[in-house]
Amino acid sequence: MRITEDIYLVGSLQLGISGRWDSHVYLVRGPEGSVLIDAGGGTDTEKIFENIQAEGFDPRDIKALLLTHIHFDHSCGAAEIRKRTGCNVYISERTRHLLENGTAEDAGLDKAIEKGIYPEWFRFQNCPVDHMVNDGDIVEAAGLRFTAIGVEGHSTDSICYLVEMDGKRNLFAGDVVFYGGIIGLIDAPGSTMDGYRRDLAKLSGLNVDGLFPGHYLFTVAGGQRHIDAAIASCEKEMVPQTVGQIGTVF
Repeated sequence: MRITEDIYLVGSLQLGISGRWDSHVYLVRGPEGSVLIDAGGGTDTEKIFENIQAEGFDPRDIKALLLTHIHFDHSCGAAEIRKRTGCNVYISERTRHLLENGTAEDAGLDKAIEKGIYPEWFRFQNCPVDHMVNDGDIVEAAGLRFTAIGVEGHSTDSICYLVEMDGKRNLFAGDVVFYGGIIGLIDAPGSTMDGYRRDLAKLSGLNVDGLFPGHYLFTVAGGQRHIDAAIASCEKEMVPQTVGQIGTVF
């Protein structure tokens, strides 16, 4: 699904273009290849590849896979994508060990299954990591330059990626912040308002045009006002509207 001239949605459970356990998976076209943002849940990776090819892209031209965080709907497709494309995989330094060598229990999948978030047959999939990412790092791939912005709150390892293309500033926000100023606070280890109140202001003043979160709506213009609404909500004493209150059917 083409969003802009250089940004495509190639996976998504909400929009029905790939598997039920897939976050949004974005393909970003650069002058020297392409970059994927997030990998989906690993149960329908073949469909993601079909979408990539249907848009006219060769999977062999994918140079990098940038994971916004390790939650299963974003990371479990990484191993198959890396195997089939040879791309470099990037994830926060904080969870590299989990993606490479962690067990399902280490990553918390057993608890998520107990809560009914994932089915019993769902499997955590390890993947080699080529590069660790920290707040403020610059990731250069496919002729593009992404700035990594670490924002705790949804998870301890959440990384947003800011990239400027054709004069437009685009933020791939993972599950940190969503359209409408909604935040990604959930009932899971490492998801805290303390993290949001400390870190979300890092996204202030970025003049973001395109806001591309890991689920739900995205926008190609005016993204900063959605971010600013979330920042303002986090400065209040009340808990802001969170992703768990939207009521999406998974």
